[in-house]
Amino acid sequence: MLRIGSDPAADDVRGSILRLAERFRPADARGIDAVWVVDITGHQPYTIHVRAGRCLISPGAIDAPAARLVTDAVTWLDIVSGRLDGVGAFQAGRLVVHGDLNLAVRLETMFTPGPAATRLLRTVHTDVKGVEIESIVAGAGTPVLLLHGLAASKVSFLPTLDGLADRHEVHALDLPGFGKSDKPAPHGKRYSAPWMADVVHGYMARNRIREAYLVGNSMGGRIAAEVALRHPRSVRGFVGLGSAVAFDQYQRFGPMIRLLRSQWLGLAPVPIRREWIEAGLRELFHDPSALPAQNLRAAAEDTMLHLRDRGYRLAVLACARHLGAERATGRNSYWGRLCDLQVPSLWIFGDRDVLVHHRYAARVTESLPHAQVEVWNNIGHVPQFEAPERTNAAVSDFIARIEAGH
Repeated sequence: MLRIGSDPAADDVRGSILRLAERFRPADARGIDAVWVVDITGHQPYTIHVRAGRCLISPGAIDAPAARLVTDAVTWLDIVSGRLDGVGAFQAGRLVVHGDLNLAVRLETMFTPGPAATRLLRTVHTDVKGVEIESIVAGAGTPVLLLHGLAASKVSFLPTLDGLADRHEVHALDLPGFGKSDKPAPHGKRYSAPWMADVVHGYMARNRIREAYLVGNSMGGRIAAEVALRHPRSVRGFVGLGSAVAFDQYQRFGPMIRLLRSQWLGLAPVPIRREWIEAGLRELFHDPSALPAQNLRAAAEDTMLHLRDRGYRLAVLACARHLGAERATGRNSYWGRLCDLQVPSLWIFGDRDVLVHHRYAARVTESLPHAQVEVWNNIGHVPQFEAPERTNAAVSDFIARIEAGH
């Protein structure tokens, strides 16, 4: 029997990797042509290549895999046995990822879970009006949908997915234009909050989710509110984390933003340096040390991969244009429509958020006197990373109160 703290025999590690081929599920690898390297401290690395519904495993490491997973032998054996999932290992700092974070998470979902697994992780592809949406789904119970922010993807909600999946069926979505979802050209109303909200509602319908709780960060919070406004019977409640609103500071530029088609600037390539991206990510935190250095580096590397995709750049600029052009006053304005919201909501703002100022908490309270609105001290734009346990507890308590009322 393996003792914690001992170094597992090389045969145990080698056997666990080679047996992955027997556990491979081709149906869950649709459309995948990628290479992963598993680098286990003190042991020979292995290369896993999935292509055309086949899984090939060989000793040694190739250069430039899609993702490199670095861990120790005890953690690896915990993962393949099902005692620990990859998301939990990553969150705990026991698994380091280089390269494509989405594909790193996807790897686990292509194999039959280990015998000790109590929480299943799966990748779901959903066609919504010709746009394929990729999501990670974990857990069982009342559905909770996680909607990421601008320029992010479903992996920006890994702490929340990990924290809520023990009690809920959690769906972390790649919104259109982001992550591994389709990236349609930004014509007309595409990438506006109403269009995104209808896509999210379509995802729910296609997956037979009659009602769900929505949790959105930044742009995702704006979309969650729009789903609740347009499809109130489908939303039991929603949580906005640093939720985007109709920003006062952009109102004077609104006519120009609406007139210009600035999203097409995304056709031009952009210079990419990891140091710049890491600096930008640190700005999202009041205390960047709240995120382990290796996880920050992984997020930066993942963002670099996305920036090379022209469709992603177009989507980012299209979403930014629609957010900047949001009207704050007048007919069909954001704040005017928000007053009609009947769905229970929790709004969390960080007092050190450099993107969404916490003064908007007062505006939300004015528009929604019955909403729960909180300003958290010493928190930036991504509370799900800067204060994951507090965020998970707040979301869980919010859901529990609503469920008690039902």
